[in-house]
Amino acid sequence: MLSRAKALSENKKQLTKFVLIGGLAVLTDLACYYVFLNVIPANAFPPPIDNEAVSKTLSFLCGLSVTYWFNKRWTWRRRDRDNRRLAKFLLTYGVSLVLNVGINSGLLHVLHTWPVFADVPLKYLIAFVGATGFCSAFNFVGQKFWIFRLGEEEG
Repeated sequence: MLSRAKALSENKKQLTKFVLIGGLAVLTDLACYYVFLNVIPANAFPPPIDNEAVSKTLSFLCGLSVTYWFNKRWTWRRRDRDNRRLAKFLLTYGVSLVLNVGINSGLLHVLHTWPVFADVPLKYLIAFVGATGFCSAFNFVGQKFWIFRLGEEEG
């Protein structure tokens, strides 16, 4: 009974830390997204590549660097230099990147082309939050149960 309570307490701590670091990563992602949207010219790339997808990809990578290093050290308390763990992280976040950019682009398409959403303000923020929310859940599950799963050696 006591070990179950301790495990539940540890899970709460991990989730809290993950959310705090996630908030920092999201702020990094959002700030970089805004900067890239305003710095990269709208027609900088040949179709079908657009400014929004490139900006979102670059900003996601900025947030990714924040989440890996802080979660590895603080949330999951790993100090090693395990290249397999880094490869798992990059694979998980590679999938997450595709999902994030795809969801963001899909939501922007719907918000910009469907007449019912014509007057909705903050379309870019709505798309950003939708994509980020979905991918945050995906990333937590990937980190907790695959990348930094219980029973692996801690540094």
